[in-house]
Amino acid sequence: MRTWGRRRGALLSGVALGVVAAFLMTADAARAADMAESVAGLPAVDGFNGKLEGFGGWGDSKGFRSGSNFVGGGLGSLSAPLGHSFGFQLDGMAAARQGDFVGGAAGHLFTRDPSSHLIGLYGSGVGFDDPSKTRSYKIGAEAEAYLGRFTLSGVAGYEHVDAKKAFLGLDGAGARVFSDPKDGGSFFDQIDVSFYPADNLKLSAGHRYVGRKHAAALGLEALLPVGGVGVSAFAEGRIGEEDYKAAWAGVKIYFGESKSLIRRHRESDPPNRLKDDLFAASSRRDRVGAVPPPPPPPPGCEVTNCGCVFQ
Repeated sequence: MRTWGRRRGALLSGVALGVVAAFLMTADAARAADMAESVAGLPAVDGFNGKLEGFGGWGDSKGFRSGSNFVGGGLGSLSAPLGHSFGFQLDGMAAARQGDFVGGAAGHLFTRDPSSHLIGLYGSGVGFDDPSKTRSYKIGAEAEAYLGRFTLSGVAGYEHVDAKKAFLGLDGAGARVFSDPKDGGSFFDQIDVSFYPADNLKLSAGHRYVGRKHAAALGLEALLPVGGVGVSAFAEGRIGEEDYKAAWAGVKIYFGESKSLIRRHRESDPPNRLKDDLFAASSRRDRVGAVPPPPPPPPGCEVTNCGCVFQ
């Protein structure tokens, strides 16, 4: 099983890299040059911007957990320029996963040329009000490359998880079930290739390695024709190792200058990545320590503190 898990992880990585290569090979070089020229000389962030997003869906992973598989909540981001070539963004999240409250925050510090690229630093921290009192921290490098209607984006670095072993409850057979948190440090990455078939529609595919598990990622976002307000609808999905799978949808509200979706993504605010922290930590819990209940006493036995006493 472990060999198959490793093979499936390698397969998911290969699929993600293949998607990246295919997208880049089909990029229209002439269109890329035209779009780069149209935004040349713009600042890293086009002023103070913000966005709010609400989402809801379903998430599951290998392991025992009582209650619903519902996941959902809200996220917010504020971005601002630091001179002409630099910018920063603060992210926040308040959500629920399988009945547990989850809160988190993240920061981006970056330099960006909207005609070509973004390079920066990224850090995040997420806390779970679950039996294991899980805490997840990330620090890494963030980058984006703008290639016409294609964007290659990602963050990679070091992830550390703190969690305690905890009693979760009883399963259907009455056996006790404990969490088995895989705390400690490891590498992580979140990589996406996005394609904009129209200025207000984004399709994306990518790879995640978080919580020491590989997953494929798919997503779409469409800017809605709401006059005077930047509103978009989005949907995303994940499928990965050890039966990890999740799907959710929601709405984003953008604040700032009115513009197309592709321009907003390259000139205003970087992505809020905290949703993947939400699902990554859940993939670390496994069903272990299940101990069957003791057999019933034999006929004529009265159970006392000293053991079985026959009458």
